[in-house]
Amino acid sequence: MPNPTIGERIRGAFRDKNALPPKAANFSLPATPAGRVLGELAGLLLLATLGSLINGAAMVAAMYGVQWEVSDLLGTTQLAYSAVLGAWLTWRVRQRRDLKGTPRLWPQLRTRAAGLLSTTVFFTAIPVDDMLHDDVGPALFGCAVAWLAVEVCRAHGVWADNGAPYTAVQRLHAWQIAQMGFVACAAAGFLFGWLATLLLWIGPDSVPIMQDDQMSTLGISSPTELVLAVVRAVVIEDVVIVAATVTLMKAVRRPTWEIYTLICLIEVALHAYFGLPAIGAAVMAAGRVWLYLRYRSLLPLMASHALWDFVPSLQPPLQSLPLIPRVALLLCLGLAFSLVDARLKKATGKGKKSAPSPGTSTAAASDEATTP
Repeated sequence: MPNPTIGERIRGAFRDKNALPPKAANFSLPATPAGRVLGELAGLLLLATLGSLINGAAMVAAMYGVQWEVSDLLGTTQLAYSAVLGAWLTWRVRQRRDLKGTPRLWPQLRTRAAGLLSTTVFFTAIPVDDMLHDDVGPALFGCAVAWLAVEVCRAHGVWADNGAPYTAVQRLHAWQIAQMGFVACAAAGFLFGWLATLLLWIGPDSVPIMQDDQMSTLGISSPTELVLAVVRAVVIEDVVIVAATVTLMKAVRRPTWEIYTLICLIEVALHAYFGLPAIGAAVMAAGRVWLYLRYRSLLPLMASHALWDFVPSLQPPLQSLPLIPRVALLLCLGLAFSLVDARLKKATGKGKKSAPSPGTSTAAASDEATTP
């Protein structure tokens, strides 16, 4: 019998049910009407994206030489939707029904935390040119919207994640999903650069293309600003735009193509500051939606997205290094990746050459998270 080719081995690895679980996503029907579910989802998406969409439209206009002053509009809008967010989050937290056996103090602490976060978000939205307003406020706002998305999902009887990876098998699955999520982000990054180069070479001067690098365009100049920007991007894009949108739309049985179309359009609009190459964001969006629809595992997607967002900050230090230290650093990173991968596989018994026991598949199946 001939040896399998590399392509067949790769396809076989992804078909191995012990290596990565099959479709584990199970989206239950909510008890509330579909119109109300979709209405709340529309409100969530509006809160999460309105400011970024306005700012992106101003950046695209600047590429054509049109200076659209949106600072006053953004300030008023941010104050308004911060107030709406605070009232909505506090109301949802108070309406939440806890399971039996929940400590009595927990609902009170949760309500006070929601009130404190809502108040902080509102006051950091006041237009003042300082770090609290420009960096801390948007990050806290993103966390508040993500919390609200979780509360909305809970209120409709659905949940947006399979839970943390507790067992060895679950940790291996999370590691593999994170790898594929990182590949989806890297593919979008490659498309951003390739499309920008291609359009600059063959396209007319009227094609909108980001001229500076991403960090400069977004006004990120320090590690603190980068961390806060990554926190906001991850919680909004992964928790709200991907997880909550997929969960709520699948819960009311909307077609899958509508989910892909909506999320891809939102992601492209959020990355409009790239200019026309922003269409590459559709690849990242489609890849993450596919992974979430298949595995309903949110934490690996968030980790891979956060890691990819830190890549632009690592490029200048790497480029300043000589060739030999740069190659040595990349080899060390590859070795660390291989060691983690081997350790996780060994922990699940996959590193052994002996045949698996009859109970292996049963144990692996029991490790798959179910919808609460």
